[in-house]
Amino acid sequence: MFVASLRRRSSGVVSAGFLAAAFLLAVPASAQVDAAPAAGPASTPLSLETALRRALNASPQASVAAARREALQAAQAAAGLKPQPSVDVSVENFGLPMGDLYDQFQVTGTYSQRIERGGKREARVRAVQRDFDLVTAEAIVARLDLIRTVQQIFVEAQAAQARIGIAEERLRVARELSGEVGRRVASAKDPVFAGSRARTGVAEAQVEVRLAVHARDAALKRLAAYWGGSEGERIVSERDFLDLAPAAIAAEPSPADLAVYEARAARAEALTDVQRANAARDPTISGGPRIISTKSIGLVAGVSMPLGGKRLVEARVAEAQAEGRRIAAELAVERYNRERAIALAREKVEESRDEAELIRSEVVPNARTTLEQVRFGYNRGFFSFADVSAAQTTLTNARARMVDAARRYHEARVELDRLTGRFTALAQEAAQ
Repeated sequence: MFVASLRRRSSGVVSAGFLAAAFLLAVPASAQVDAAPAAGPASTPLSLETALRRALNASPQASVAAARREALQAAQAAAGLKPQPSVDVSVENFGLPMGDLYDQFQVTGTYSQRIERGGKREARVRAVQRDFDLVTAEAIVARLDLIRTVQQIFVEAQAAQARIGIAEERLRVARELSGEVGRRVASAKDPVFAGSRARTGVAEAQVEVRLAVHARDAALKRLAAYWGGSEGERIVSERDFLDLAPAAIAAEPSPADLAVYEARAARAEALTDVQRANAARDPTISGGPRIISTKSIGLVAGVSMPLGGKRLVEARVAEAQAEGRRIAAELAVERYNRERAIALAREKVEESRDEAELIRSEVVPNARTTLEQVRFGYNRGFFSFADVSAAQTTLTNARARMVDAARRYHEARVELDRLTGRFTALAQEAAQ
């Protein structure tokens, strides 16, 4: 009733400054934030996917994975080779020419070859192939970790850009209030200190704008450092940052992370097969000429077979099997932990989204209306500058809280994306 009467009394007499302020307050929060100037000369906003691709392409992780694969290729070639033969030369019955010893002088040369049995060579090759699978899985996980880091900095830059819009709106309103207070002080309607307080508010708002710009530029610089680019690129539109519409959220753990444990389990099984293959005894066949001092030449041949070693082989097989069971248990623990972490991240996502939406739909409009009403009354002499300042602070705090909630929402989404492997396809594409 009081506000309605004020509006009727002041019809047609509203100042131009108040009309401008009312227009600013009537614009939706997301549009006000979007009105912030660009961070640099770039005309196209930097999207998250572009930032991720640039970071992945510039990362040295691809060189590390390639070097590991080259080493495994050499190991696979070595594992597929058969045992190397050996040549032995022995001399018998030589020494001082006493009696008939010298007449029995003999030189024997033998060529020996160990024959592998039990599929040892094939088992070794399969074990190296499992290493290839493990290297590929670990490379994808490393890229997913890089993607999460870039996402986090991207969200930080988005939040900093949104805070610039809040700080600039506060500065615009503070300057308008300072002009209104100056006119009231000049007409002796307000004390002199009111003008000083208004100018102090303008100075504080200017500092907040500079700090917000610095925070945004620092975040962009950290982001661009991942591909060696320039930080003078405008971040993606803040309207996307504040768009927290419900979306389908995956609930299953990332298959890429579980693939690492599965590859380790397959490798342990392959090593178990190697130990089982080692249980087969390998004969060594040898043969060659024997030269006797009487100038006669004979042939010698032989076969050797190792004895024992069964208990050692059984112990090594048991060791490999225990390693496989350990990896299987770790896979179960990892799956359990990730399911719990995904549930918690989903709760954080929904909680932050609800908070941001409630502030946007209820707190910010009420705070905006309050500031409009207080400024209207202040121009008519019904309120003090302290009331206007408090109303402005309430609106600024509400919008800042909405940005903080949106940031927590996106940070929870980053964690959820990592746990569920949202960007696995992109990581695999970069690994090729």
